[in-house]
Amino acid sequence: MTRRFSCTFTAWMVLLLAMRAFAADAVSTMPAGEYLTAVRAFADNAVKFGRDVYGPKHTPLFVDGLNVDTHEPAVWVLPSKPVADWKMPPRWIMSDLASQQNFFRTLTALTLMTGEPKYKQAAVEATRYAFANLRHPCGLLYWGGHTAWDLDTDQPVGEGRTDGVAGKHEFKRHYPYYELMWEIDPKVTREFIESFWSNHVLDWSNLDFNRHGKYNPVPPSPWDHTYVGGPIPFIGKGLTFIHSASDLCYAAAMLSVLSGDPKPMVWAKRLAQRYHDACDPKTGLGADNFSEEQTRRFVKQCGPEFGERLTEATFTSVYGCRYRFVSVCQFKLAERLGPAGREFGQFGLADMTAYAKYAYDPSDNKFWATLIDGTKLKPSDRKRDGYLLPRWFDKRVPDANIFWAYVLAYKLSGDRLMWDMVRNLARGFELGDFGSQPGTPGRPNMQTPAADPLLVFALLDLQAATKDRAFLDLARRVGDNLIEEQFHKGFFVSGKDHLFCKFDTVAPLALLYLEAALTDSKVQLPAYCGGQSYFHCSFEGQGRTYDTNAIYGHLEQ
Repeated sequence: MTRRFSCTFTAWMVLLLAMRAFAADAVSTMPAGEYLTAVRAFADNAVKFGRDVYGPKHTPLFVDGLNVDTHEPAVWVLPSKPVADWKMPPRWIMSDLASQQNFFRTLTALTLMTGEPKYKQAAVEATRYAFANLRHPCGLLYWGGHTAWDLDTDQPVGEGRTDGVAGKHEFKRHYPYYELMWEIDPKVTREFIESFWSNHVLDWSNLDFNRHGKYNPVPPSPWDHTYVGGPIPFIGKGLTFIHSASDLCYAAAMLSVLSGDPKPMVWAKRLAQRYHDACDPKTGLGADNFSEEQTRRFVKQCGPEFGERLTEATFTSVYGCRYRFVSVCQFKLAERLGPAGREFGQFGLADMTAYAKYAYDPSDNKFWATLIDGTKLKPSDRKRDGYLLPRWFDKRVPDANIFWAYVLAYKLSGDRLMWDMVRNLARGFELGDFGSQPGTPGRPNMQTPAADPLLVFALLDLQAATKDRAFLDLARRVGDNLIEEQFHKGFFVSGKDHLFCKFDTVAPLALLYLEAALTDSKVQLPAYCGGQSYFHCSFEGQGRTYDTNAIYGHLEQ
């Protein structure tokens, strides 16, 4: 069932060349084309060692990741004590197609840049097989945050699966590669997106929905439902998490783009509008939900101090979603759609402006946890145990995602406040001083230790917005750091001492974008709008956890 291989000679040579390249240099020390060489080595190894050779049936599917030393697949291990009445094998060789969409973007981009069809073809074969074999009759695939496919037993597995009945369908910022899906089979792609909406939306009249969808039959013409709107917030049957909503919006918008059918776009904009209708009229701040869960758990926990002021619809981005990847997705949709996507850009710009004005603290370059009326929160405001955790009241340390969101806000608007936020946050990432305004002399830190692929995307967008070559050079330095810190033994890992590679890492895709920018390539690479995959379920010894911790957090001994 498992295999052991030694790393290829090619991969070792690429590694040695990359390491040798790191002598001090004012801008970058990586030879031209080296990013492409590293990504090609990764893809060759993933295709060679990552295909399905497990169980009685070998297929074109990929494992989600593997051990970079042994090349054994990523395995999910259920707790030894049975979880409820789940009827599944205790160990799963993980193949979650939703956790491979950025990997498929990388393979496609590699084919576009090299002219070698084998990379994209591997993604096509896996997707086509999944369409034929990993699809529920309702149109949903066995994939996402809680459902996957076990390559050893060739069956769906995941949270809540019992007696052959599918469990939960969940997306939270997955943003699948719909363009490739549509190219392979438009009918199946449309059926998936329509089933996605139909199995998550609980009430089309006010767009109450749930992040957890069921695998139920889909009525015809889901886009012909009647929409009323109505007052918000409300007590809902589901819970309107904005990170799941962003996936619904992205899916519907992409269906309109790919099919030419305007109806899905109408619903995408209606859903996005709901979150902005629920913003505080004075501050413009919004929460991660426009409804409340029926138990009113926030009010029960914090009501003695806040009364009705602290709810799931008034706690500003309690889950850290709205002002990060959700805004990135909206800006990228606006960029791609042009005038047809104007509303998405406006929503994102309004959010990032309000967050800068009412949550940002320049004294420590962090963001306050707040209520949408601007009230600043702190851990001492949480007086009793409950659903809300102490860390959700802490000030938030900005990450590369929010930096990218502010870059895109500036790129869209040219607004001075957005530039100031980009400049302030850049200092926190040790990227240097970008100057008091675009075009004025700055001091980018060409020796920055930063090594986050999202910074590469952000800096490339900043270079496109300002036409300043310094930002491309800075992106190149971050790319160098990515090679040094994350490219090991022919794979991309989270750090030098990490044992498992997750194929869906966006580092290789970022490096291909960087390579294209450096060579002034006219190739149109697969669109990326900040999606990052995950799998969440019970795991032996760790309780309910994420694959990032249970598998890809393992370190070499």
